[in-house]
Amino acid sequence: MIGNLFTVAELDPESLRRALADMLALPDGAVDVADADGDQEDRRWDAPVLCTFRVLPPGDLAMELDITVEDATAGTLTEERLALGLAARVKSSVLHPSELDLPSAYWVAVQDGRSVRCRLEAVDTDEDTAYRVDAVEEQVPDLPRARVEVLPEILDRQPISTPVSDAFLATLPTGTAASIEGRVHYALRVWERLTRRLQSDWAPSGRYREDLFRRDLEARDALELLISQVDEAYADALRDTVTRLDRIFSDCTDTNPTGDSGKAARWWWNRLPLRTPW
Repeated sequence: MIGNLFTVAELDPESLRRALADMLALPDGAVDVADADGDQEDRRWDAPVLCTFRVLPPGDLAMELDITVEDATAGTLTEERLALGLAARVKSSVLHPSELDLPSAYWVAVQDGRSVRCRLEAVDTDEDTAYRVDAVEEQVPDLPRARVEVLPEILDRQPISTPVSDAFLATLPTGTAASIEGRVHYALRVWERLTRRLQSDWAPSGRYREDLFRRDLEARDALELLISQVDEAYADALRDTVTRLDRIFSDCTDTNPTGDSGKAARWWWNRLPLRTPW
């Protein structure tokens, strides 16, 4: 397995070697640790564990680690478990990439055993690329400058099935993003994703943001107009599809007596989730 990690603290090579050896139950000599900018001739390339580190310019992260563990030694080891094990032993948070296809999406393995989502940003300097941890979803002691917030880009990329929308949209031309058809594709899936979140009590994270909830209600506003604008051949089926999703939304929400009076005619604006996740 290969692990691409960052550490918050700068670690000496011997501390890295001991930590990796302890985690994998190996003798110290079975772990080769070297600076990427140093001499590579004396490296033990046949060692079960190879760790190449690079010291970063000043920023929130101090080191970048490329770790290779041979399959027989790795067993069921994952990048997450590698990061958590290292964090616990070196007393520093360790970052590893998220499973999402998003360059800024990372996990922070905290030395107390937590895995916390974060947003990582590259900062170009005169020397090299430094890194800033812009936001975390929970407080991380050794990243005090990071804002604590639920990350909207993560919520928008969480895989949520939309079977009702998919069935209808399979019959509707895609069109450009600005076309009526393209707007239906977008708004319908946004509305169904919200109903599925409500139905599952905000799985998988149990969280959502109020600004995204309002955005999703605006998608329902758009559908109300699009039903009358879409080609007649699709209008009835679109109306039936939206009605099915509306029932789920209604079942999973309560009347909101303090709703926005300016949107009182739109009943969906006058309802709140059974459990507010923000």
